[in-house]
Amino acid sequence: MAVKKNCLYFIIDYPGEVNLDYVRNTGAILILRKPENSSSNELKKFQMECSRRGISLYIGNSVKLLFQLKTNKFYISAHNKRPFNHLKRVNTKIDIIGSAHDICEINEKIRQGCRNILLSRLFKTNYKNKKSWLGTIKFNLLTRKASTNFVALGGINEKNFNQLKILNITGLAMSSDKKKAGNYLPAFYKN
Repeated sequence: MAVKKNCLYFIIDYPGEVNLDYVRNTGAILILRKPENSSSNELKKFQMECSRRGISLYIGNSVKLLFQLKTNKFYISAHNKRPFNHLKRVNTKIDIIGSAHDICEINEKIRQGCRNILLSRLFKTNYKNKKSWLGTIKFNLLTRKASTNFVALGGINEKNFNQLKILNITGLAMSSDKKKAGNYLPAFYKN
């Protein structure tokens, strides 16, 4: 039940949200959740800068941008129900990851061809409209039923970081606490 492969994902909404030197030092992979908020020229520059620094960048929910940027990394949000199996036929090297909140969405992401699934809200968060969370026991029960790789997302901070050791995960993802992550992430790579 321990961490098998230590992958770290930072979820960003726009290209300038995070310092790329910091991302490179932590060894994180970037997920651009809302690429439609940025111009295509800005995204091309950001993608070139990421590839120059050796940082992987996943493009969220936009097949058009995926082909414009000529990348093989695609992210499907939990609310996106469209089928993306045709992408594997067009490009066999494409790497698809997705996010989910429950068993129905996990099955949907498996049907969409996701290699990794970001299972969300592991711990309690301070968001106004998001009051429910899974907890470690429910998280492990959900991940045991599917034969895919899972990444923990939601509410991960320095206080509950040690609880990740008992989860069936291949990595962790951070959306809001990524700037403080450098303080306690070295412990993640020791496992």
